[in-house]
Amino acid sequence: MTRRSLLLLVAVALLAGNLAYASLSGPSGFARDFDRNLARFPLAASIARSDPALREVLLRKTEAAFNEGGWPAANGVLNIILANEMEAYADDEHINAVDRAELTALLTLMSDPLACKSFLMAGSQRGEFSDAAQELAELGAAHGAAIANGFERKTKGVARAQADDEELGAIEMQLRRGPFAELTRQELGAESRYLDGNPALMCSAAIKKQLNLLSADRVYSAYASRLRRARGNKIDVVEVRAKLCREPGNSLSCP
Repeated sequence: MTRRSLLLLVAVALLAGNLAYASLSGPSGFARDFDRNLARFPLAASIARSDPALREVLLRKTEAAFNEGGWPAANGVLNIILANEMEAYADDEHINAVDRAELTALLTLMSDPLACKSFLMAGSQRGEFSDAAQELAELGAAHGAAIANGFERKTKGVARAQADDEELGAIEMQLRRGPFAELTRQELGAESRYLDGNPALMCSAAIKKQLNLLSADRVYSAYASRLRRARGNKIDVVEVRAKLCREPGNSLSCP
């Protein structure tokens, strides 16, 4: 091998190594395009620009979800984080509006228990649950208004709603007992089984709890709902959607 050929070989090897290092150490394609993709959700983009720490959380968690479950999972994580982070600051009017809209959506989905369960476990995205499209659009608008209101109140220094496990447990216990209707033993069992719960029983349990919540005084209803929303949501969107997608007729956007 000539000296020139050897130098050329070394140069090519160095170039390949630098390219490999850049691809490993630099930002991923998802990260590079994050802000451009987030621009499709103007409210989320505005909040991310105003709160760099939250933007980093959104980037990290949506990228992890995207890598495992594609855009449906990433969008699901985005919705959950924004709701958890911002609705805990929203005022009574906006929180109550979200709860009323959620009840309306559940009542519409009740005739299709599997769709109702899928909505409860994974939320909804555009194009899913077509039989309840109008109700879900209104719910989405209510969530957007509550998130915007919560973000505005947060920037003005309103404290985040917080509760300890004991208070949250008392709220959940009350919602299972009334005042509108008490959950049956079968409904409680379905709830406890989570993804393996009976769809019809899970749906009826959720509707009863929502009715119990909204049957209370408006101020207490909003207070209780705000505390529940402030609780960290530990749903694994990728796992939930993957399992639900294995059930025929789930109405989700499945790969």
